[in-house]
Amino acid sequence: MQTMTVASQLLSSAGTFVKSVNPSLLTSPPPSTEESGHDVCYLGPNGEDDPHHIIYCEELPEGQRAMVGSWYIDPERHVIEYIAFVTISSIIIRLIIATLPKYPSEKADNLNPPRFLKIATFFIYTCQLAYKINGYPGKILFMAMPCNVLWTMWASLCFLPIPTQIRHIMYQLTVPYTSLAIVALATPDVSDLKMWMEVPFFFFMHYALLVYPIYFLYSGRISVLPSSTGSDGMVSNFLKWWTLSCAYFALFYFGVAVPLSVVFGINLNYMLSPPPSPDDMISGPNFRLQSTLCCAAVFFFIQFVVTAAAVFGRAVRKIPIPSSRKSV
Repeated sequence: MQTMTVASQLLSSAGTFVKSVNPSLLTSPPPSTEESGHDVCYLGPNGEDDPHHIIYCEELPEGQRAMVGSWYIDPERHVIEYIAFVTISSIIIRLIIATLPKYPSEKADNLNPPRFLKIATFFIYTCQLAYKINGYPGKILFMAMPCNVLWTMWASLCFLPIPTQIRHIMYQLTVPYTSLAIVALATPDVSDLKMWMEVPFFFFMHYALLVYPIYFLYSGRISVLPSSTGSDGMVSNFLKWWTLSCAYFALFYFGVAVPLSVVFGINLNYMLSPPPSPDDMISGPNFRLQSTLCCAAVFFFIQFVVTAAAVFGRAVRKIPIPSSRKSV
């Protein structure tokens, strides 16, 4: 009983500290459109609620209102989920990375993007940065949104001197993460896109995220099938990459995006309050757990579809599929 009391006190103290990081956040997000004529988006710097310190939504730059952060989730819940997800995902990553076979050095050139993709990546990434830099204050932080992180991965693969093994891992992760672009296209949220041609560019760059992995897979530069140098079979290889993609995603968004969201008061990747969804399917204090399960499910689906397509392609061309070298 005493141990539980101490744990409760520690959690309460941690929650108080987290809330003190940004006391200007409301307990719930403001309405998406003006309702009272004086809707409040932020309290004063120290949590003041008097008219001289609060920030009204109508005072914010165009587009920012849709991304205002809040204490929709209790600070104590933030602490618990941060510790749990960061710890578990870090352990999973460490365990899986140690078991990955070394990518063959003689095939390293396959992982270098061709010139036309580098040119396209430079154009798209530069435009995206320009939109974020010239938007409302703090919009640059939205480079931490899933599809923008995916573009950062592609830009890194194109222009940074990354070791071959890390390149291999990054390419494998882009496959399940492509599902994020599909979700964004299926349920687009363009409420904060107000600059010239920003909405058309949103769709263009998300469709491009679908083309990139298709090109690398179809051209044979990368493969989601087991490596001939490894000991994993089809199922273990599939589950390993799927689990790794979930772990990295959880580590980044609970370990990086949530603290950034709290500090700057912006709802990055809907980590402070739930995204728009039909009939509020994703809502309530467990909305981040629901979102995590949804992401894991779409990662699994895309990884399965791509793996099945790769198996079918090899079967049609009568190319043997590497299997586990371990005895059963």
